[in-house]
Amino acid sequence: DYELRPATFEDYPYCYRLTKRNMYELFCRHWGGWVPAEFRRGFVIRNISIVIIAGKRAGYLNVIKEPQPVYVANFQLSPAWQNRGIGTKLLNRLLATHSRDSIQLTTFEDNPAKRLYERIGFVVVEKNGMTVRMEKRPNKVSGSD
Repeated sequence: DYELRPATFEDYPYCYRLTKRNMYELFCRHWGGWVPAEFRRGFVIRNISIVIIAGKRAGYLNVIKEPQPVYVANFQLSPAWQNRGIGTKLLNRLLATHSRDSIQLTTFEDNPAKRLYERIGFVVVEKNGMTVRMEKRPNKVSGSD
């Protein structure tokens, strides 16, 4: 199983390396290369949770909660922990926490993670070349609240 902890500035090099390892090929293919300044701009410490498995960092989740909709700015798991159901658990936890909110993310059409997003209910709402914005709308609540 996993736990989440708030990120610290000391996590920056880990998150940078992990994102570059996981995304470099896609960034080069679709955006012409890796841009360190773009990663730094998106690394806002208050939005980031570090995934801990067996006492070690296994990934991170960068979620912007304000303004609405909730936006998953970045979600990375170490290759050693991919395809083990952890991504599904993390995203389902996020969906449960924000069950009354729309949640959006942006990914590449050919990113293998897109299948995970579709499987848990995200749908493409906008396409710009090979980049797609996906959204999971709030669960419908029966009765009145």
